[in-house]
Amino acid sequence: MKLSNLEAALQKRPFRAFEIRIDGEPIVVRHPEQVFLAENKTTAIIDVTERIHIVDVDQISKVAILRRGATPAKT
Repeated sequence: MKLSNLEAALQKRPFRAFEIRIDGEPIVVRHPEQVFLAENKTTAIIDVTERIHIVDVDQISKVAILRRGATPAKT
């Protein structure tokens, strides 16, 4: 997965929820404010309700835009 794919999903307007996969685990991003890219853009901090994920961007295997009206899995 390329950093540009993640950045494109975050910058899409109107914003659409998307799911990223890290080691097969889905993490749903419902708002662009949930993701912070560190200055060097190799680390992403993802704030999801009761959990905060700190991951190397290289560990993200997939970014999938969710269909409108779809109910994403809870993370």
